[in-house]
Amino acid sequence: MITSLVPNHLTLATQSLASTGDAAASIFPILGWLVLVILAGGLCIYFIRRWMRRENDDPVGFTLGDLREMLEAGDITPVEFQSARDAMIAQVKKQAATGAATKAKNAKYTANKRR
Repeated sequence: MITSLVPNHLTLATQSLASTGDAAASIFPILGWLVLVILAGGLCIYFIRRWMRRENDDPVGFTLGDLREMLEAGDITPVEFQSARDAMIAQVKKQAATGAATKAKNAKYTANKRR
């Protein structure tokens, strides 16, 4: 019947395990491989998360310190330094105002939500 579809060596192995009652001998290798697969998957997840959390060492744009160094090196004129400094300060103030407005909006939302 269906046993004709199963290869002979598998049929013999199944019959010998059933006759001896030593099913643990066939389970331990499978469990060993399962543990190895789980450990390998855990290591992959660990390294991927570590790679994703890695901070970018390249700064975006210039800092005031960079501009001062460029001014001292003679790469930019004092007028260029002053205009770049003013632009940076304006940008920081704009971001601070936007951040404060967002915080106020969120605080208002949470205050209404609690009522």
